[in-house]
Amino acid sequence: MVIVEKRVKQILIVEDDKKMQDIYKIYFRDQAKKYKIEIVGSVEEATKRLAEGTFDLLILDIIMEPVPGDSLFVYVRSIKETRNMPIIVVSVLNPDNLWNLKAINGAKFIQKPVTKQRLLKEIKAVIG
Repeated sequence: MVIVEKRVKQILIVEDDKKMQDIYKIYFRDQAKKYKIEIVGSVEEATKRLAEGTFDLLILDIIMEPVPGDSLFVYVRSIKETRNMPIIVVSVLNPDNLWNLKAINGAKFIQKPVTKQRLLKEIKAVIG
């Protein structure tokens, strides 16, 4: 019998709201065997981490200061190394208002507030 161990998936979460960061930590507390999360609070931090590490998924808020999340989305899609990285956008914005991002190599959209079940379902659909 061959036992195949599944690799823990690396997820970068870009969220500037501290309360939402805490919610993500709670949501992933019991998911350590499947997912390892890293949370950063700005587009600048995310850009640095993407250059330093390899991630299986990017979870991204759009409304952030001083640089909005859609700038990171466009950046990720423009770089060869991250062009095909799956992205889940979690935002208070209506997905219909994000037509410019849908045209750039697609993404999943979840409108806030997001439940743990919904988030994990979308993550599983995207990266397993």
